[in-house]
Amino acid sequence: MAKAVAGKLAGYETTFITRPEMNEDALKALTDRLISIIPSFGGELVLQEDWATKRLAYKIEKESRGRYTYLVYTGNGNIVAEIERNLRMNDFVMRFLSVNLAKEFEQDSFMKRREEIKAQAKKREEEREARREEREARRRSYDDSNDEMGADAGE
Repeated sequence: MAKAVAGKLAGYETTFITRPEMNEDALKALTDRLISIIPSFGGELVLQEDWATKRLAYKIEKESRGRYTYLVYTGNGNIVAEIERNLRMNDFVMRFLSVNLAKEFEQDSFMKRREEIKAQAKKREEEREARREEREARRRSYDDSNDEMGADAGE
């Protein structure tokens, strides 16, 4: 595990997939238990996101869908080992992945970079939607011109 350097803590992210039949209360209890571990290792929760239920690329334990949850946190020592131990103990957790983001985690720069990425993704989606609308407009004009030709030929 990465150790804190000059008073700064290491940053980690953990993404885990739970079975889709896990109810909201059980998911909240699991997430709260994981979040309560973080302060005991001298860290803090930076970000928590529920990415909803998504279709899996391949079946995991005979499941084709899974509920994704994303945590970003800081901490010392064996924080990742303890979080992963708690994830292993839960029968509803199908997969998890923890990644060391930085030995000296800068929360402000992480959040700023994350917002930039989201803004870029939104811009790409808007451009995609504009191209999609343009294609639809061309198809409609093509269909309209064919309808007019067909009407002229029938007269």
